[in-house]
Amino acid sequence: MKLGLVRHFKVNPPDKKKYLSSDEFKKAMEIYDTAPIIPNKVNLKNDDWDICYCSSLPRAVTTAETIFNKKIIKTDLIVEVPISSFTKFNIVLPLFFWHLGARIAWYFSHSSQKENIKQTKIRIEKFYEIISSSGYDNILIVAHGYFLRMFYEVMKKKGFLGKVDFNMKNGTLYIIEN
Repeated sequence: MKLGLVRHFKVNPPDKKKYLSSDEFKKAMEIYDTAPIIPNKVNLKNDDWDICYCSSLPRAVTTAETIFNKKIIKTDLIVEVPISSFTKFNIVLPLFFWHLGARIAWYFSHSSQKENIKQTKIRIEKFYEIISSSGYDNILIVAHGYFLRMFYEVMKKKGFLGKVDFNMKNGTLYIIEN
C-alpha cells in the first residue's frame, strides 16, 4: 500500500496577534478552523492515486478539492488533534506558548483538552482499518500537521517506510509505503 500524505495549504487567519489571553487563544483556534487558505502548487499526479481521504475541516477539504480531481471521502476521523487553553487564568502569553502548553497537556491527558493521546491513537487505528480494507492500494490523505505526524508514527510501527519532515510543510506531498 502506498499512502500520500498532504498537510492542508497554509492558513491565512485574519488576526495574527502574537500575545493572547486564554479566552483569546480559544477564539483564535475557532477562527483558524474557518480561515481562508493560501494555495500553492503540489507536485502530484492524480493518476498516481486511486482515492483521496480528507479531513472534514474546511482547510483540508479545499486543499483536497484543489489538488485532486477524483473521488474524495471526507471524514472526521482525521481532523486535527484539537487543542484548548491549558489554563483558565487570565494571563497573556505568546501564541507559541499556548500551542506548546496545549500539546503537552494533550500528551499527558490533561482535563483541559478535548481529546487525549489515547483517543487520538484510537482515531488513527479506526482510520487505518478503513483504508486498509478499502480495496485501494494508492491512497492520498489530506489532513493536518499534528494529526499526520501522529499518523506517520503509528504507520512506521506497522512497517511503512518513507521520509516525513518532523514539522510537515503545508501543501507538500510525502509518500510512505509498506
